[in-house]
Amino acid sequence: MYRIDAYHRPTSVADAVDLLAAPNRLALAGGTTVRHDGGASPTEVVDLQALGLDRIAVDDDVLRIDAMVTLEAIVENHSVPELIRTAARAELPSTLRTVATVGGTIGAACADSLLLTALLVHDASVSFADGRAVPLQAVLSNGLAAGELVLAVDVHGSGKTALARTGRTPSDDPIVAAVARSTDRGVRLALCGVGPTPQLVGPGDIDHLDPPSDFRGSSEYRRHLAEVLSARVLQELS
Repeated sequence: MYRIDAYHRPTSVADAVDLLAAPNRLALAGGTTVRHDGGASPTEVVDLQALGLDRIAVDDDVLRIDAMVTLEAIVENHSVPELIRTAARAELPSTLRTVATVGGTIGAACADSLLLTALLVHDASVSFADGRAVPLQAVLSNGLAAGELVLAVDVHGSGKTALARTGRTPSDDPIVAAVARSTDRGVRLALCGVGPTPQLVGPGDIDHLDPPSDFRGSSEYRRHLAEVLSARVLQELS
């Protein structure tokens, strides 16, 4: 929650970087998580919508999704791997998918994000305005530092994929979900709902997970779901 005291709308990445370098400024992507609460801490927002970061481009097996691409645009683009499209559709209701962005989803790093889980198994790498390209897993583990500006996420589209999830209802956020992708380099497995952010795991690591408990399920229940769902997606790919 923030008290919004000023609004900036840069038209270039360089201007956005300069604005975000100042303290108490937040990047505004889709705007679904920045809210005014009347609190005492003043905050300025830097609206990124005029930067032109709204394209999806394919180069051989690599797909680049700009940070301001909306989740609905991902759903509707058939160049995007089907697993990622399915996960984007499940991430939010349709009214919010039209404004929520992939960059904002990375920044929010929600523990039960099915989209982030799908991006992980597709070897996602996050490109920043300072020229760095960082594996998505490292970005989720470390969080975004103040002033960092995400430009795009690159994913590899090849391979066979599988998804299994358990929720209170079919349309609810998953309590736990398992996603796997098989290529000629092996199998990547990712889980959400078992830690503070979605994460890549090895099949032998599941016994060592320590998921949080909440009203939707105990730590033991979540670990059990992780074992069952992981076995299901790995079996589907075998």
